Amino acid sequence: MRCFMRRVSPNRTRPANHTQPHFVLIGPNSLEEQIVRTLDCLPPGCALLSQKDQGRTEDSDLHRHPHGEIYVVQAGHLVSASGDARWLIPAGQAYWLPPGTPHGGTLCGAYGIRVYLAAEIALEFCPTSPTAFSATPLLEALMDRWSSEAASGLPDRPIDRHRVAVLSEEIARSMTRPLILPMPSHAVMRTVVSDWATKCEEQLSLDELADRCRMSRRTFTRQFRVETGLSPGAWMQSARILRGCDLMTSGMAVTETAYMLGYESPSSFFNLFRKMTGLNPSELLRSVDRRAR
Repeated sequence: MRCFMRRVSPNRTRPANHTQPHFVLIGPNSLEEQIVRTLDCLPPGCALLSQKDQGRTEDSDLHRHPHGEIYVVQAGHLVSASGDARWLIPAGQAYWLPPGTPHGGTLCGAYGIRVYLAAEIALEFCPTSPTAFSATPLLEALMDRWSSEAASGLPDRPIDRHRVAVLSEEIARSMTRPLILPMPSHAVMRTVVSDWATKCEEQLSLDELADRCRMSRRTFTRQFRVETGLSPGAWMQSARILRGCDLMTSGMAVTETAYMLGYESPSSFFNLFRKMTGLNPSELLRSVDRRAR
């Protein structure tokens, strides 16, 4: 199996035997497939450290790996998909995924730093479930320090567990409530609403949505709430906000996005977007254009 690990320069000697877990480095904007291959080749107990992504845009299918993942988004945004939900991570926030968690999603002009921790370190220091949290100044400083050290060409530096412990404390102190789009487990219902969520500028009534799921309106509404915890109407609003993020970051104006998604006025879209994401649309667009610090 081919591994895309950074090679040690000829004038830098590698110790004959690594008894201490260490970082292995990978270049910026590495594709997800390349990262997974590298993770499969890591020595036991080691971590993968990425140099800072620069405007990374990528769609990735659901996959899993034996390492936990931290991604601090400094500009742009991502929509992360797990087995049962999609969630928005805008600039200034971050996520943690425990080892073995199925995940995928879409990166939109993302600038940020990723660290993949071995399972034994993750289990000792980090949460056991997927977590979104604010990118506090201390957390960003820790990640930036690792990234700058990576850029300095330190291919086999030891994992400093005290930094991981501090990072874990920051995660616990700064957890947030991201915009989450839970997905139903019912096969037909899941297929129908997933397809609609990718093009939800289509104006679809509740009766039409229930009919596509081959259910009565009453049965559909009851089943949908049981499986997602949301009414169909509230779920569709969340899906439209996520779709709005995609449209605006692809270059569409806020006003045009609002009308395309079926809002009566741009102000209605603006207010709901701010309520559900904590950002207004113009802040999202500035985060796409902003260069990472």
